Amino acid sequence: MVEPIRLLAKRLLAGPDLEPVLDAAILVEGSKIVALGPRAKLGEPADCVSIDLGSATLMAGMIDAHMHTFGVSSTGLHALPFEREPVRALTAAAELRELLHAGFTSARCLGSSVGPDLKRAIAAGFIEGPRLLAAGRFLSSTSGTWDAMPVPLAEAAASGEIADGPDGFRTAVRQRVRDGADFIKLGLSKGPGGDRYHSWGDDPARQATTMTVEEVRAAVDEAHRNGIKVSAHAIGDAAVNLALDGGVDVVEHGYGIAEETRRRLIDTATIVVTTISQLHFHRAAYDAFHYPAWERAVYERHWMAMKRDFERGLAAGVRFALGTDLIGRPTHPLKEAAMEFIFATEWGMSTRAALQAGTARGAEVLGLEATTGIMAEGMTADVIGLDGDPTADIAAVRRVSFVMKAGAVVRNSLPASGSMPQH
Repeated sequence: MVEPIRLLAKRLLAGPDLEPVLDAAILVEGSKIVALGPRAKLGEPADCVSIDLGSATLMAGMIDAHMHTFGVSSTGLHALPFEREPVRALTAAAELRELLHAGFTSARCLGSSVGPDLKRAIAAGFIEGPRLLAAGRFLSSTSGTWDAMPVPLAEAAASGEIADGPDGFRTAVRQRVRDGADFIKLGLSKGPGGDRYHSWGDDPARQATTMTVEEVRAAVDEAHRNGIKVSAHAIGDAAVNLALDGGVDVVEHGYGIAEETRRRLIDTATIVVTTISQLHFHRAAYDAFHYPAWERAVYERHWMAMKRDFERGLAAGVRFALGTDLIGRPTHPLKEAAMEFIFATEWGMSTRAALQAGTARGAEVLGLEATTGIMAEGMTADVIGLDGDPTADIAAVRRVSFVMKAGAVVRNSLPASGSMPQH
């Protein structure tokens, strides 16, 4: 029998409002938080292992609500249809371990054929990584968002990533469910004919939609019948409205939109997942990886539109959750996911709101809000310790010294009293 664990720290951010508790303690039994508050109030139960984290701040584990387990070089995504899946899975597993050690105890893989199997391996304890929820393969129409790979159409269709017509999308959703998907990821926008950046389009103000509303509704209906949510890659006004008309649960990216569309997002309480990191890390790699001038111009247009609509969305009351859209090394390493908190605050989000968007709101996106995302009695013990107070200095989310996932200590960079159960 595993002994209870008592975590001690200078500060604890408790509950949905991140209320600070000083000279704090958390009591963990098995995988659950059974008590938390001032250490003087909790006392020291018998047969308890104490871990004193000194001046650390304890908070709920961070959640990346949008990432990918591609397992190929980020500079060579053209290899996705050709690289062997075992190699991809092993490569992605190494980065998932780094993501967990960076303080992310849950993550949502929104497109990768190896995602569902990595989820199973993590859940079974064979590899180390965040609690992973996975969409499996993308779902696109012919010539849609992700149907631009240099492979013949027959081979692309055989991959299962392409569907057409309401019945086709129903069948494809059933196939995803059979493969173990936790979400459906639809592609609703792309660049119009002639654009060089097919999946995101050369200009966020000039996007083409890729599906009919009947197709979207069929996919959503089939997913909901199977008890899973639908996310949509949607850039541009028409695509975001298509997502809302079709009943999509979560909008990914969601910029390049009009004020009326922004109001629809608010009125329907639809969550928009940020993906600032995706563009930031492209921009940071321009020189080192020799991006051509046309590609730099594309990313600059998207960067400006994303920033503008994030700021407008904040002012209007759009519900944002933090997701990175990171895809792996070398340009987009998963372990840098905490940068999304910093970018969000640089664009106007308060530190407290950013912390909530990257924990409790992320848990809502994943459908895990009843079990994780906040520090409270009865919740799963997903706990991280930071050097500093992130409500005062958001950069503290990058200074992770302690990680506990479901009651098991994954990482502890500080001396601790007593023996600790290891993940």
